[in-house]
Parts: sequence; structure tokens; C-alpha cells
Amino acid sequence: MEHPVPLDVRKQQILKAVVADYTRTGVPVGSAALAAHLVTWSSATIRNELAMLSEVGYLIQPHTSAGRVPSDLGYRYYVDFLMEEEGIPLAVRRQLEPYFANLPANLEDVLEVAATTLALAADSVSLVTAPRALGTKLKHLDLVSLDPEQALLVLVLDGNLVRQHPLALTRPADQATLSRVAAELNAALVGLDADAIAALTLAGGDNSQLRQSLVADLVAFIQSVDAQQDTLILHDGVRNLLHRPEFGDVELLQQVIEVVEEQRLLAALLTSVDLDRGMQIVIGRESGLEGLSRCSLVLTTYMAGNTRRGTIGVLGSTRMPYAQVAPRVRFVANQVGRVLTRVLS
Repeated sequence: MEHPVPLDVRKQQILKAVVADYTRTGVPVGSAALAAHLVTWSSATIRNELAMLSEVGYLIQPHTSAGRVPSDLGYRYYVDFLMEEEGIPLAVRRQLEPYFANLPANLEDVLEVAATTLALAADSVSLVTAPRALGTKLKHLDLVSLDPEQALLVLVLDGNLVRQHPLALTRPADQATLSRVAAELNAALVGLDADAIAALTLAGGDNSQLRQSLVADLVAFIQSVDAQQDTLILHDGVRNLLHRPEFGDVELLQQVIEVVEEQRLLAALLTSVDLDRGMQIVIGRESGLEGLSRCSLVLTTYMAGNTRRGTIGVLGSTRMPYAQVAPRVRFVANQVGRVLTRVLS
């Protein structure tokens, strides 16, 4: 997006008023409506300023006789220079806090609650990624015999994630043998990530070949879990799009839903946003996705302990009330980080 053109105070106030009025009503804003609020200036003065704001690309006039609406560039100027975040009403805090009061000690459950809560708080589509860490650590494993040449590997990982994976055994083994091997592996591997397990040399002895093949399978599977965690995105609140008249356009709604359901596209978009700078707002075509050209994202990170970080935010119309949404995203991010710090410790 092009660099914003500096504005004097009057133009700033008029642009801010247009954004506020259009966010509230969804109706193009005319000089008469603005003059009722901005009594310092006449309708003629406001009309001239609206024309100037249109010339520099901050406003768009949908039809010759219509009022103005903010462009993506106008929203960008508003967000970067004019927006004043609103406090979260006490009633909203009281509505949200119980969601995080008594959560089970399970990573996926916490993320699902976060997605539900944020969709409610922001009246938008929520997006939550799992926390990324240096490596998922093993908490416990079991081996269950399926037949003499096959077993089911059951893993409990960081965050009480439970994963199952069928294995082809390199040599026949009964349940008693598998239970002994599982006990040996638990004693040696609990608390280690895939890289540490791969680097470990286990002593020989009975079942050495079976144990080594199981360790190789275990490393590969934990690595696949790590890769999935980098792209795991939970979402909720697609129904909230229906509250916005913009999404009465069925084709537009379908495009947005397709992007939300496509994990690969969303993961690439979230990865491309520089969240090291804190809260980031991606407006319209800044996303680079045609399906989101009339949408915005408000994104930030949450910290789960000192070494894990995830992304959390919302997707909605470019007409969203950014000053309300941003603090609510931050509030839920702080709650998620607090809970997951406890869960993953």
C-alpha cells in the first residue's frame, strides 16, 4: 500500500468522523450528516475537505450523488494516526472472564475456548494458532498390540495432547514385550523433544532392534506433530459475518469462507505478518488474498511461558470498529497466555 499523505488537523477530524459514522451505519457519509456533528465548520467547508480527501485516496464516492466511504488507505491512516482504543466495558469483561475460569488442562480445549470467546467478544471470525515451541516434549507413551506385527503407539505430549499412531513392527512382539519396551522408553525419553530423542544412544540388551525402530518411528511422529502445530488454526464465529450487510453478497461471503477453511492460505498469511511489533491490523488488499479484499484482520500474539508463542486475532469487514476490537483481542490474548502458561508448565 502507498505511503499516506500527511493531513492537517481539520482533514484528520473529518476523516475520523467519516470512519466513525460509516462504521456505525454502513451508509456513505455526506457533508450534511458530518456538519451535524462537526459544528465548527460549515457544510460547504466540509464538502471541500471531503473532495480533497477523495483526491488523495482516503475516501471513495460510490456514486456521483452519494456520500463518501473510507478506502483501504483511509482506514490505514485512521488506524495508524487517529485511532484511540476504547476501554473494554465492565459488562463485557464479566461476560468473558468465566470462559477462562475453570478450563481443563488440555491445550486444544483451551484454544477452542479462546476461539469461541474471541468470536463473541469481537463479533467477528476468530483465528487462534497453537503455540509454537522449540520442540514438543514427550510426557508418556504406551504401546498396544494390534497383532504380532503391528502396534498402536499412544503418546501424551506437552499440553496433554494425546496422539495415536499405528506402527509396523520390525519383528513380532506380544503385549508383554511391548509393555516392557514402553517402560524402558518412558524411563529414558520422558521430557525430551524429537531432536533430543534422536541424538540419544540407548543401551543394547534384549529387544534392542525393536526399541531402536520404535525410537525412529517416535522421532518421526513427534516431528510431524511439531509441523502440524505450526499450521494448526482454530476458528469460530463465521456466522458473525452474517450480521454485516456487506456479506449479504453471497459470492463475497463464499470467498471469505473458502479462505477461512483453507488452512494453508491462512497459515501463510499469518506467517507473513510481522507480529514482533505487537498488534497488527491488516486492511483489505494488504492481505494479498483476493478473497479477503474487503476484509480486515486484527492480530496479535500470546505468550505461553517464556518459550512458546501463538497468534490470535479476528477477521471481519473492513468496516469493523477497530478501536473496540483491538483491546478485546489483546484482552483475550492475555487470558490465553496466562492459562496456557499453567497448562504447559
